[in-house]
Amino acid sequence: MAATRQEREASASRAAAATGSSAINLTRRVAVGLLLLDIAGLVLFFDLAFWLRLDEMPWFTPGMLIPLFFLVLCLYVLDTYVPNRLVAGMRPPARAIVAVVVAGLLTGAAAYAGGFWSVDPTFGRGIFPVALLAQAAWSAGWRFYVGGWVREQAERIRWLVIGTGEQAQGLREDFEKSGTQGELAIVDEAEFERRAGESAWSGVVVALTDPAPELLVHQLMNLRFRGVRVYGVADFYEQMWFKVPVLHTRHGWLVFAHGFDLLHNPLGLRIKRLMDIALALALLVPALPVMAVVAVLVRLESRGPAIFRQARTGLGGREFEVLKFRSMTHDAERDGPQWAKSADPRVTRLGRILRQLRIDELPQLVNVLKGEMSFIGPRPERPVFNETLEKEIPLYNLRHLVRPGITGWAQVMYPYGASVEDAREKLQYDLYYIKNYSVLLDIGIVFKTLRVVLLGKGR
Repeated sequence: MAATRQEREASASRAAAATGSSAINLTRRVAVGLLLLDIAGLVLFFDLAFWLRLDEMPWFTPGMLIPLFFLVLCLYVLDTYVPNRLVAGMRPPARAIVAVVVAGLLTGAAAYAGGFWSVDPTFGRGIFPVALLAQAAWSAGWRFYVGGWVREQAERIRWLVIGTGEQAQGLREDFEKSGTQGELAIVDEAEFERRAGESAWSGVVVALTDPAPELLVHQLMNLRFRGVRVYGVADFYEQMWFKVPVLHTRHGWLVFAHGFDLLHNPLGLRIKRLMDIALALALLVPALPVMAVVAVLVRLESRGPAIFRQARTGLGGREFEVLKFRSMTHDAERDGPQWAKSADPRVTRLGRILRQLRIDELPQLVNVLKGEMSFIGPRPERPVFNETLEKEIPLYNLRHLVRPGITGWAQVMYPYGASVEDAREKLQYDLYYIKNYSVLLDIGIVFKTLRVVLLGKGR
């Protein structure tokens, strides 16, 4: 009988391990899978179009790189790699069709500008349109199927949280507020032993205020050795939501936590600075005509200077003047400093357009060249608000360990914020960026920023 029970527990643990692994990485694995299907589909349909039109199968031509680049870019920008997300009233299958159409138009324009129409059969009218038409059905069909599969998998995700204190309750609130699918069960230490073996849990989260007793540690070790994933609260937040939970993180955790490599890497900091300078110079030249036109339009629409200067807190807590095109009325703060907010009545008609397209940020290229800002980093806050935020939000001053950025992880992951609570949420993403900095993360933020600008999300 004992052996039978052990077998059942081992079987349940294996199932839990599989579910736990997929629970944390489900979105990323689905995104990679859809990306590979998109690439394979495009190559396949171009080959079939070649075969139908020219009776040959080239497998891959250099010309296919152009539609492949635009296809992946458009599918990513239109946020089709999250197969169950509704954006702008459209589901991923519909957005995939739109993305393929836009990619086709961009490919056609690039082929025309490069003179490829007459020399590369890849862009022939019997090959190029046929391949993209099939690709539209392929991309939309897979997203329709995968969306249903993801919803089915999400129903099997079950987390067991040990602890009933502030950490556990905060985790429950964030779980419900984020709309994360699955079940979250909170138990105390006494109930843990009974419930741990009742079903295949996706993972166990330890959310105890005091250190775990020795008996609980042994129980958790046994679960982990049987394949069940065990997380601390901070690790769970990082893996699940890509942020650091500042209200549930002890200062001692910062001492021993992995990451924060950028702070101890002078070479990495210099490389990041050189990349900022090179990119700022490369963008400033083509941006100058646009900036000149915008400056004139701002002056014509309302009274006041075209360039808005405001004190912000930067690297090491030092103050600097951030430069932006003025998007509010000249007397916007006649009643004193105020949080900017969504649909702010102080914003001018032109200012709304400038903000939506992020054109109001272009003068900050000068801040980047002066070394006051980086392209990517925490959003610089006003000193008058910093004093309040540092008192009310734990670890808030850590965001001053790096240069503030024009864009950043918090800006692309969290919508417009105008309160202390919003500042806390954004800080959690800022700390994730500082802790997990890498060149690949910066590249990802650049692409996410492009998506934010086109879809009007984030801040």
